[in-house]
Amino acid sequence: MADLTTTDGSTVHFDPGAVTAVADHDADTGDAVTTVYGLSAGLYRIGEAVDGFLTRIGVAASFVRLTRLDGTFIWANVKAVQTVRTPLVDEYGPQAQAVVAIGSLTQAVTQTPDEVKQIVNAQGGKL
Repeated sequence: MADLTTTDGSTVHFDPGAVTAVADHDADTGDAVTTVYGLSAGLYRIGEAVDGFLTRIGVAASFVRLTRLDGTFIWANVKAVQTVRTPLVDEYGPQAQAVVAIGSLTQAVTQTPDEVKQIVNAQGGKL
């Protein structure tokens, strides 16, 4: 069991294996705040740096860093990466090279599908 404290002061206890992704910016607001996905239907904003958080909860080795379309980063739990595909026509802008399903989160990234597959599988994923 692990815990986190949100930026509004709430404490959440959780199974570290439930974390599917962690980002260095909030995708909705653009704010530079660590956001944690997979623990509920939404996300949690925390005051810890991504690397420190993943190391503290003991799962850093299971996460890979991918680049979002705005140049910020998302770390994906390789065990939660379900699919990677090319974007559909007009689904995202031209900088989108791949769309990755990470648990309930769908994320467009600048890496190609082959690059994502290689990155994920190098850390123990099964794409």
